Formats: sequence, structure tokens, C-alpha cells
Amino acid sequence: MKLASVFVSSLTIGAALMSVACGGSSDGQPGSTQSAGNGCGLKTSFAGDELCIKPPAASEGMQLHIGPMKDGQPEYDNVDPEWLMMPGEEKTQCYHINSPNTEDITYFRQQYRMRTGSHHMIIMTSSNATQPEGWGPCQTQLTNAIGGTQRIVEDYPPGGKVAPEDEGLGRKVAANTPWDVQLHFFNATTKPTLREVWVNFLYVHDAKTNLGMLGGFAPMNVPPHTTATTGGTCDFANAFPAPGAPTDEIRVVSLFGHAHTHNKRFAVYHQYADGTPDELVYDSYDGAEAPQYVYSTVVDNPVADSVAKLSGATSGDLVLHAGESLKFECDVVNDLNVTFVGKNEVYTDEMCNLFGSVAGLGFPCFKFTP
Repeated sequence: MKLASVFVSSLTIGAALMSVACGGSSDGQPGSTQSAGNGCGLKTSFAGDELCIKPPAASEGMQLHIGPMKDGQPEYDNVDPEWLMMPGEEKTQCYHINSPNTEDITYFRQQYRMRTGSHHMIIMTSSNATQPEGWGPCQTQLTNAIGGTQRIVEDYPPGGKVAPEDEGLGRKVAANTPWDVQLHFFNATTKPTLREVWVNFLYVHDAKTNLGMLGGFAPMNVPPHTTATTGGTCDFANAFPAPGAPTDEIRVVSLFGHAHTHNKRFAVYHQYADGTPDELVYDSYDGAEAPQYVYSTVVDNPVADSVAKLSGATSGDLVLHAGESLKFECDVVNDLNVTFVGKNEVYTDEMCNLFGSVAGLGFPCFKFTP
């Protein structure tokens, strides 16, 4: 019996779901107060029923759903313990599943919803086609990531608005591609919570350019009761532009910092090759809820305010040319009795990782450290 489901349905998504904004937390859990209008009508004993979304029309897209199932239907009355998070528990595991498409597809717009207690979701292609569906260790590297979020509610791009320069931009998924979906959940409440996510992928029917991934890992070694600034760079020299694209530039489509609760600021700078001063293009003061910002001609990002500690980013296209790079930095405050070494623990360790997407084949500035 399969424990998760994938749907390709004729149901449509309400327009109200497209405009849901990300918010903060009222109970100490990052991203725990999002509301999506309960488009599925769920009424369970678990927090986060309102976050469920219906699949798109079959001609418009597909849905990935990972959650407890019985006989092909969601099961919420007698939930297998492997789907539950007990109070104080934290888990980072992969759920292995094949992509729901039976034919090759290409997508650009994405809609992510995760139940209360979620920290992040990373969808990665896997080379293990024989692994059975279910929870287990990840069988692939983050360099194979093709999507994901660290917000309980996220629409990509915001409001579903596709800029003219993004028309024909998309990421291809071959039929029934093996996926490892890394899910990081934690429960800071006094009641059991549920591991469950929904993702809608909206098709691009005439894709001309690949939506590639950008990502970099910074080393982390912060002793107890100390502060430190750490980070890294993503260099233009490591980019692989799409065939036919200009060889002297690459367009960054989105950026987001991946951090935890002890990261007090995540900043990204555009470093120029002609001596122009570095430009701050991304600035987050939201720790584990660091936002994702899209850089296009139709998205107006909020303006960052370092005095009020309000997150923001530049607006408009973000283009790197030969000799240029993105520099990212994290201000880490360790007020605990343990050394931060970069583990996936929201409250007891810290990370400084930069992710995003580019118009092209990819931007592999990954730097793995022991």
C-alpha cells in the first residue's frame, strides 16, 4: 500500500489561493499562522487543515501530495505513527516517490503548502529508480534540487505573475522521474502534529529556456556564546548559460537564504567587475523564515530597512556579467552551550546557505564542507 498520493486532477484552484502571503508565527514556530482558506475542506484533529490546496486542472498542471494514505485516499483518523511529530520532536527525512507525470512536462509557476511545523521542503531528482515509495535516507545530493520552499505558504512567482522575460522559461521533468523530497519538520507545540505537504506545478507548454538552480553552502563553526559572520560567493565563472543565451551574462530569477533561528541577518551583495561598489540585493532578518524574492520587471519586492530590521530586496531584473559574483553573508549569534556546525536543527544549530534560480542550465556554486 502506498503511503502518499500524487494527483493529476480536473479540479481548479481558486483565485484567492494565488494571492496568499507569507506571514509570521504566533506560537514560536516559524510560519505557523498562514491561511489558505481551506480549499480542500479538511476537518482533522491536526493543525494546518486550512493549508491544503486542490490540484490544478489536468491540462494546466499536476499536484504532488505527501501525507498519510489508505486505499488511495488521505487517512487522518488512524494515522500511522511515522507521519506524526510528537511534542518536542524534530526530523529531517526524505520521502522517495516518482513524479506524478506520465509524460514529459515543463513547469515554471509553483504553489507550495506545508502543514504547521514545517521548516523546509527540497525536491531532488534521484538516480535510484528502484527504491520503493516511502520515508528513508536521501539518495541524492542537493545539487539535484529542482524546487522547494522554506515557507508554509509560497507561490512562485508571487501572485502567479509571469514577467515577459520569463515567458518560455521552465524546468523539465521526465515522466515518472524518481524524486527524493527532503522534508524538515519540528513540533514546538504540546500536541502531535502531522507531516503533510501539497505542491502544484503549473505547465509551460512552449518552453524555450531552462530554469536552472543556484546554490552555495557556507562553512559553519561558531563556538558557544560567540558571534560570527560567515558566508561565501557564487561566481559568474561557474554558471552554465542556456544554449543560445548570451555568453557574457546570466539572469538571476530568484534568491533566498536558508537559515535557522540564530541567524540574525542574511545579506546578499552583487559584486561588480568594474569597481562599482557592492550592491545589496537581498536582506533578510527573518531567520528560519528567510523569504524568497523574485527579480523581474513585474514584481515589486519590499524595500529592506536595516534600522527597523525589515527584510527586502531590490526590484527589477538581476543580471550578472563576466567577472561578477554574488556574495552572501550571515550574522550568527550563538547563545547556547553547543558549537554550531551546520546541522539541520532549527533551534540548536545554524546554517548559512544561499539558494535560488537562474535563466540557464545552472549556477553550481555549491561548496560542501566537512
